[in-house]
Amino acid sequence: MKALPERHDVGRAIPPEDESKLLAAASGSRSPALLPLIVFSLDTGMRLGETQALRRKDVRLEWANGSIVRGEVVVPKSKTAAGTGRVIPLSRRACACLSLWLERFPEAGPDSFLFPFHKVGLAGNSRAPALWDVDLSRPMGSWRKAWRLASKAAGVHYRPHDMRHTFISRLAENPSVSEQTIKALAGHVSRQMLERYSHIRSAAKQAAIQALEQGAIEPIFEATGHKIGHSAGRVEGCVEANPMKVNGGPTRTRTWDQRIMSPPL
Repeated sequence: MKALPERHDVGRAIPPEDESKLLAAASGSRSPALLPLIVFSLDTGMRLGETQALRRKDVRLEWANGSIVRGEVVVPKSKTAAGTGRVIPLSRRACACLSLWLERFPEAGPDSFLFPFHKVGLAGNSRAPALWDVDLSRPMGSWRKAWRLASKAAGVHYRPHDMRHTFISRLAENPSVSEQTIKALAGHVSRQMLERYSHIRSAAKQAAIQALEQGAIEPIFEATGHKIGHSAGRVEGCVEANPMKVNGGPTRTRTWDQRIMSPPL
């Protein structure tokens, strides 16, 4: 089976409410691999080909009481040099999903694929989904049908590549995450994606500065008996320091309060 083709356009981020619907649908999917695949993709930002190529030896996992408590992925091969060898820590929910997924393959070794080739059937009177014809030496094939059915059940329409865009967008929306960190986690980012993320980061930074200014200016206005919301003309008058003449009187120079107009440190 062919792997899902990777899209090179920017895509769109999946909002939290749609993500919750998609995860709920994936948890009820006939494919047991779908939920761990989606969570893993959302929380690592890895390309589909990178995820399918992962072997057990590419993940460093710390187990305790039968569950993964922490871990990280070392991307062994990427389409670019910047993506190869990058290290991505695993989120708690990714650890939880991988714990349940990996326990299905107790005979797996270091060279076994993290998401191995398998087929899905319905077992027993309960007709519960079950894996069969598992081949740990081959990577998992296409999960296009499972993704499409889960998306339909959730009432949403996204492409698998949108999960990588979601990962990077959420990092970019956090002003405390540096661009260097984003590139270290995501690897190579196309020019189109850089332009989109640059806009996201600019908006996030502007929002942070506005919050800072609001918190710094409001107490000063309140202490002096002023209110925020003056007309544009009056605000301009406070900012400008041009000479102003009063009818028949001497020239006066309007100044501004240094505490208000100084840039925040």
